Amino acid sequence: IRDIDDYANVVAATWKGPGMAIAVIKDDKVVLAKGYGSRELGKNAPVNENTLFAIASNSKAFTTASLAILVDEKKLAWDDKVSKYLPDFKMYDPWVTSELTVRDLVTHRSGLDTFSGDLLWYETDFTADEILQRVRYLKPVSSFRTRYGYQNLMYIAAGKIVEKLSGKPWCEFVRERILNPLN
Repeated sequence: IRDIDDYANVVAATWKGPGMAIAVIKDDKVVLAKGYGSRELGKNAPVNENTLFAIASNSKAFTTASLAILVDEKKLAWDDKVSKYLPDFKMYDPWVTSELTVRDLVTHRSGLDTFSGDLLWYETDFTADEILQRVRYLKPVSSFRTRYGYQNLMYIAAGKIVEKLSGKPWCEFVRERILNPLN
């Protein structure tokens, strides 16, 4: 544990970036929970073990795990068509709309470019439904399933499928089915 703590201090001092927090659990016991650095560059607000951070794209892992839970429960299959669960969701190409699967949503192969459409959600007041209504206007940059294009909007659609099948908001499903069982 001392090596991890020492290394974290070196990283914080070397990179001089914003702070970080580390937790190490061994045999169901927290053996290290500590913050390093500052919450905001140039400010004296130290990070501690209780500092909240945005999880950013880690939410994609929670979304995919949520879908996997529903697959295990036989409530959906990876190759189910998105239109089965989100009949109003449309892509630019009607054929892609009809063929798009749950697997396609989470494997970044929709034909959209990396970060395409991100200005629809980043720092906007659009709801998830309003964002998804606008996806139909985004022109693809490659043929369907031929190229990787990192996509946040497809994960919004995947999260809506979780909501539709579970009957609860995505965040509540994640809390109840993933985080709470982990304590």
